[in-house]
Amino acid sequence: MPTTATKAKPAKKRSAPSASAAAKKARRGTGETLPAWGDLKTPPPSKLAKRASRAKAGAKKATHEAAAKVRRSRPLDVVPSLRFGLATMIGCLVITLFLSHAYATRALLDDLQEARRLNEQLHLTHQRLQGDVDRMVRPSTVLSQAARLGLEEGVAYGPTIRLAD
Repeated sequence: MPTTATKAKPAKKRSAPSASAAAKKARRGTGETLPAWGDLKTPPPSKLAKRASRAKAGAKKATHEAAAKVRRSRPLDVVPSLRFGLATMIGCLVITLFLSHAYATRALLDDLQEARRLNEQLHLTHQRLQGDVDRMVRPSTVLSQAARLGLEEGVAYGPTIRLAD
Protein backbone atom coordinates (compact mmCIF):
# COMPACT_ATOMS: atom_id res chain seq x y z
CA MET A 1 0.00 0.00 0.00
CA PRO A 2 1.43 3.21 -1.03
CA THR A 3 1.18 6.08 1.40
CA THR A 4 0.70 9.52 0.16
CA ALA A 5 2.03 12.32 2.15
CA THR A 6 -0.02 15.41 2.27
CA LYS A 7 1.70 18.66 2.12
CA ALA A 8 0.99 21.14 4.87
CA LYS A 9 -0.39 24.36 3.55
CA PRO A 10 1.63 27.39 4.46
CA ALA A 11 -0.08 29.81 6.86
CA LYS A 12 -1.58 32.84 5.21
CA LYS A 13 -0.56 36.22 6.45
CA ARG A 14 -3.49 38.25 7.65
CA SER A 15 -3.99 41.84 6.83
CA ALA A 16 -5.08 44.32 9.46
CA PRO A 17 -8.88 44.45 9.78
CA SER A 18 -10.74 47.55 8.82
CA ALA A 19 -12.02 49.90 11.51
CA SER A 20 -15.66 48.80 11.06
CA ALA A 21 -14.70 45.11 11.21
CA ALA A 22 -12.64 45.73 14.37
CA ALA A 23 -15.59 47.55 15.95
CA LYS A 24 -17.96 44.64 15.10
CA LYS A 25 -15.50 42.15 16.50
CA ALA A 26 -15.14 44.18 19.68
CA ARG A 27 -18.94 44.23 20.11
CA ARG A 28 -19.34 40.49 19.48
CA GLY A 29 -16.30 39.33 21.37
CA THR A 30 -13.29 37.69 19.85
CA GLY A 31 -14.60 34.17 19.82
CA GLU A 32 -11.15 32.89 20.76
CA THR A 33 -10.80 30.49 23.69
CA LEU A 34 -8.78 31.08 26.82
CA PRO A 35 -5.34 29.48 27.09
CA ALA A 36 -5.19 25.99 28.60
CA TRP A 37 -2.99 24.94 31.52
CA GLY A 38 -0.48 23.53 29.11
CA ASP A 39 -0.05 26.93 27.48
CA LEU A 40 1.16 28.49 30.73
CA LYS A 41 4.88 28.91 31.12
CA THR A 42 6.54 26.86 33.84
CA PRO A 43 9.43 28.33 35.75
CA PRO A 44 12.85 26.82 35.21
CA PRO A 45 13.91 24.11 37.68
CA SER A 46 16.31 26.44 39.47
CA LYS A 47 13.41 28.70 40.46
CA LEU A 48 11.46 25.70 41.73
CA ALA A 49 14.37 24.71 43.93
CA LYS A 50 14.58 28.24 45.33
CA ARG A 51 10.88 28.18 46.09
CA ALA A 52 11.18 24.86 47.92
CA SER A 53 14.06 26.12 50.05
CA ARG A 54 12.17 29.31 50.83
CA ALA A 55 9.10 27.27 51.82
CA LYS A 56 11.23 25.06 54.08
CA ALA A 57 12.81 28.13 55.70
CA GLY A 58 9.37 29.71 56.15
CA ALA A 59 8.03 26.56 57.82
CA LYS A 60 11.03 26.47 60.16
CA LYS A 61 10.53 30.15 61.02
CA ALA A 62 6.81 29.60 61.64
CA THR A 63 7.59 26.70 63.99
CA HIS A 64 10.14 28.83 65.85
CA GLU A 65 7.68 31.75 66.14
CA ALA A 66 4.90 29.44 67.38
CA ALA A 67 7.20 28.05 70.08
CA ALA A 68 8.21 31.58 71.12
CA LYS A 69 4.56 32.64 71.21
CA VAL A 70 3.70 29.73 73.50
CA ARG A 71 6.56 30.68 75.83
CA ARG A 72 5.45 34.32 76.15
CA SER A 73 1.67 33.80 76.01
CA ARG A 74 -0.64 34.13 78.97
CA PRO A 75 -1.72 31.02 80.90
CA LEU A 76 -5.37 31.45 79.88
CA ASP A 77 -4.39 31.46 76.21
CA VAL A 78 -2.29 28.30 76.53
CA VAL A 79 -5.04 26.28 78.20
CA PRO A 80 -8.29 26.97 76.39
CA SER A 81 -10.27 24.66 78.67
CA LEU A 82 -9.29 26.82 81.64
CA ARG A 83 -10.46 29.95 79.84
CA PHE A 84 -13.70 28.21 78.88
CA GLY A 85 -14.19 27.02 82.46
CA LEU A 86 -13.70 30.52 83.84
CA ALA A 87 -16.08 31.98 81.25
CA THR A 88 -18.66 29.34 82.17
CA MET A 89 -18.27 30.05 85.88
CA ILE A 90 -18.65 33.79 85.33
CA GLY A 91 -21.73 33.19 83.19
CA CYS A 92 -23.27 30.97 85.88
CA LEU A 93 -22.47 33.58 88.52
CA VAL A 94 -24.19 36.31 86.50
CA ILE A 95 -27.28 34.15 85.93
CA THR A 96 -27.38 33.20 89.64
CA LEU A 97 -27.14 36.85 90.70
CA PHE A 98 -29.90 37.82 88.28
CA LEU A 99 -32.24 35.07 89.50
CA SER A 100 -31.55 35.81 93.17
CA HIS A 101 -32.26 39.50 92.51
CA ALA A 102 -35.54 38.59 90.79
CA TYR A 103 -36.64 36.34 93.68
CA ALA A 104 -35.61 38.95 96.29
CA THR A 105 -37.61 41.60 94.43
CA ARG A 106 -40.64 39.29 94.34
CA ALA A 107 -40.34 38.61 98.10
CA LEU A 108 -40.05 42.35 98.79
CA LEU A 109 -43.19 42.96 96.71
CA ASP A 110 -45.07 40.30 98.70
CA ASP A 111 -43.96 41.94 101.99
CA LEU A 112 -45.05 45.35 100.70
CA GLN A 113 -48.49 44.05 99.74
CA GLU A 114 -48.86 42.44 103.17
CA ALA A 115 -47.89 45.75 104.85
CA ARG A 116 -50.46 47.62 102.73
CA ARG A 117 -53.16 45.10 103.69
CA LEU A 118 -52.27 45.48 107.39
CA ASN A 119 -52.26 49.29 107.07
CA GLU A 120 -55.73 49.25 105.54
CA GLN A 121 -56.98 46.94 108.30
CA LEU A 122 -55.55 49.27 110.98
CA HIS A 123 -57.18 52.31 109.33
CA LEU A 124 -60.56 50.54 109.35
CA THR A 125 -60.11 49.60 113.02
CA HIS A 126 -59.16 53.20 113.87
CA GLN A 127 -62.23 54.56 112.07
CA ARG A 128 -64.50 52.08 113.88
CA LEU A 129 -63.03 53.03 117.28
CA GLN A 130 -63.22 56.76 116.42
CA GLY A 131 -66.91 56.25 115.59
CA ASP A 132 -67.44 54.58 118.99
CA VAL A 133 -65.74 57.54 120.75
CA ASP A 134 -67.81 60.03 118.76
CA ARG A 135 -71.02 58.22 119.78
CA MET A 136 -69.95 58.35 123.43
CA VAL A 137 -69.20 62.10 123.46
CA ARG A 138 -72.01 63.43 121.29
CA PRO A 139 -74.14 66.10 122.98
CA SER A 140 -77.31 64.03 123.40
CA THR A 141 -75.38 61.25 125.17
CA VAL A 142 -73.47 63.68 127.38
CA LEU A 143 -76.68 65.57 128.38
CA SER A 144 -78.52 62.35 129.23
CA GLN A 145 -75.57 61.12 131.32
CA ALA A 146 -75.38 64.52 133.08
CA ALA A 147 -79.12 64.42 133.86
CA ARG A 148 -78.71 60.94 135.34
CA LEU A 149 -75.95 62.27 137.58
CA GLY A 150 -78.24 65.09 138.80
CA LEU A 151 -76.95 68.07 136.85
CA GLU A 152 -79.60 70.55 135.76
CA GLU A 153 -79.75 72.15 132.39
CA GLY A 154 -79.76 75.97 132.54
CA VAL A 155 -80.86 78.46 129.91
CA ALA A 156 -78.12 81.00 130.30
CA TYR A 157 -74.58 79.95 130.31
CA GLY A 158 -73.28 83.52 130.63
CA PRO A 159 -74.25 87.13 130.07
CA THR A 160 -75.68 88.15 126.73
CA ILE A 161 -73.29 90.08 124.53
CA ARG A 162 -74.75 92.89 122.48
CA LEU A 163 -72.97 94.56 119.63
CA ALA A 164 -73.24 98.31 119.26
CA ASP A 165 -74.74 99.51 116.01
